Amino acid sequence: MQLESNIILDKARKGDKKAFGSLVIQHQQYAFNLAFRIVCNEDDARDVVQESFIKIWKNMKLYNPNMKFTTWMYKIVTNTAIDQLRTIKKAGLVNIDDFHEKLENIYADNPETQLNNRETGRLIRMISDTLSEKQKLVFVLKDLQGLSSYEVSAVLDLPSTSIKSNLYHARKTIKKELLKILSYERSNR
Repeated sequence: MQLESNIILDKARKGDKKAFGSLVIQHQQYAFNLAFRIVCNEDDARDVVQESFIKIWKNMKLYNPNMKFTTWMYKIVTNTAIDQLRTIKKAGLVNIDDFHEKLENIYADNPETQLNNRETGRLIRMISDTLSEKQKLVFVLKDLQGLSSYEVSAVLDLPSTSIKSNLYHARKTIKKELLKILSYERSNR
C-alpha cells in the first residue's frame, strides 16, 4: 500500500492529473474535517479544501517526498483556513450563532448519550473560537484531528515546546469555560 502511494505521489509530482485525482479522492475527507474544525462552517470548509487542492496541484513539484504527504497537505489546508478566517473577520462576517451548526456524528449507545456528546462537542467548539489563533490551531490539529506532536510542529512550524505550551493553555481554558457553563446549567435546573 505504501509503495502504491509513493508511485501515485511520484506520478502526481510529474504532472499526472489522474494520479493527482487519486490523491484528492484519498485525502479530501481528511482535508474537509480539518478545514471545518478551523473555520466552523461547511461552505467555508469546502472553499478551503478546494483552494487547498488547487495550491497543492500548483506546488506539487515542490513537494518533498521525504516528508509525509498528509503533513504537507495539512500545512496547506491549515494556512488556507487561517487566511479564510482572517478574511471573514476583516469583513465583519463572524456570527457566533452561525458557527457549529453541524457536528460530526458522535457514536454512542443511546440517543441521550448522543445528545449529550453533541452538546459537549458544540460547547467545546464554541469555546475553542475564543482561544488565541495558535492555541486553537494546536488544539484542533492535536486533539480533534489526532495528529502527533511532531506532525503539529511540522504543520505549524512551531517548536515542540510551543506546541505543548499552547495545547496546555488551550485545554486549560476549554476545561475552565466548560465547567463554568455546566455548573451554570446545573444551578438553573
